[in-house]
Amino acid sequence: MKTVLSLAAFMLLNPGVQAFWRMQCGSPLVTDMIDPLVQPGVSPAKHVHNIMGGDAFDKTTSWDRLQESTCTSCEVKGDKSIYWVPTLYFKKANGEILQVNQKDGMLVYYIPERGGDKVEIFPKGFGMMAGNPKLRAFDESNEPGSEDYMRQMAIGYNCLNYGGTPEAFAARRKMPTKEDMKNCVDGLRADITFPSCWNGELGSEDHRSHMAYPSFMEDGECPDSHPRRLITLKFETLFDVAKFSDVDGEFIWSTGDDSGYSYHGDFFNGWDTELLEAAYKDESCVPPVITSDGGDITKCNTFTSRNQLQGPQEMNSCKIEPITKKTYDGPFEKLPGCNPIGGAAGDCGNIVVENAVAAPSSVVQVIAHEAPKSSKTTPSPTPTPTPTTISTTTKKKEQTSKKVEVAPAPKPEVTANPVLNVGSVPEKKIKEVVVTVVETIYKTVYNQAVETATEYVPHYARHRRFRRGPRHH
Repeated sequence: MKTVLSLAAFMLLNPGVQAFWRMQCGSPLVTDMIDPLVQPGVSPAKHVHNIMGGDAFDKTTSWDRLQESTCTSCEVKGDKSIYWVPTLYFKKANGEILQVNQKDGMLVYYIPERGGDKVEIFPKGFGMMAGNPKLRAFDESNEPGSEDYMRQMAIGYNCLNYGGTPEAFAARRKMPTKEDMKNCVDGLRADITFPSCWNGELGSEDHRSHMAYPSFMEDGECPDSHPRRLITLKFETLFDVAKFSDVDGEFIWSTGDDSGYSYHGDFFNGWDTELLEAAYKDESCVPPVITSDGGDITKCNTFTSRNQLQGPQEMNSCKIEPITKKTYDGPFEKLPGCNPIGGAAGDCGNIVVENAVAAPSSVVQVIAHEAPKSSKTTPSPTPTPTPTTISTTTKKKEQTSKKVEVAPAPKPEVTANPVLNVGSVPEKKIKEVVVTVVETIYKTVYNQAVETATEYVPHYARHRRFRRGPRHH
């Protein structure tokens, strides 16, 4: 029996709560060493990515270029955006490296701010990255609530086993061990949440600084430096790790990372502007009741009435050839590019780039070291996208979110009156405890509302158009 989560509990943290839509993407458009956001024009780029979206994907990109797409590997035809994540590999005990295939494609969540704030649609020419490809450990020195802290907390992993007890949403920050992955019989899910607070610029030198996380990751208040609110994106990507369950070896990302902390995602906007704006004004796209079916994109009249939704066959048939003219499924003796396992990109010095199309020596230098300053995205003048106000119950935000100051600012203070005398407790420890409690409550409620609604909903079944029969392993 389907159970509806108590809205009263969820409203404690999210006044004016709204649902969202989940957009399915099929198998990758292409797997390639191309990154038009971080290394525009460079071929091959630093590491391998799985790319989903419009087939006008190239070494460089723009909104206009993406509109030339003849198909998209994602569900909404009018969304020619590109979405990409690093490729997962498995290194056998004998040293042979093989690609781990995606499973059930990718789910892209479009989540409006649930506190009633004005939400703007993505402007033309907008791109962003979440996560840090160079990260190899959780940096405990970051102040809880700071931007660097939130960037680390935006990454999560789940071992999926539909026959067992489901793990809580983003139960792990570190990639599961090889032993733990024996329980991932239905896949390893890698999640990443993008920041939604915006300073008004189309890009930034590191492709992240023009964006910031709100105080509660997906919801809450934006810092003064980034006062405008864009749509919140989240990627859920499933990898078929079960086929390596009985094989000795280790899982590694294409960055050379075996810890999982370097996981990241990239987005470049290619939406039909009028279509996206209409959807965010369409009350049928954001139904007010949260159930296990919340976010069902087929209930959005804007998409269905305009024949905008396509099925798995259409999505999976949208493919392009690798731009580097190479395939990246392996077997390899070492990862493509300069990505030593367990080390950081660039550690291997002046190497000859393998498994990629021949390139001038100047390009090889770029791959072996950092990208030159000239390859950054130059911020454009402040755009003026049409604001879209989400129809919400405009209640005043609860005091809970006001009392806990977790916005990234120097020496944030906890202004709630403590029940206990904490004068002798270090300030940082207090903040860590408060942030942990808030995160625990939020994740528990969110997990019930979105992931399970007290009834476990397998990844492949979250979109009713993509349900299929029992799986065999």
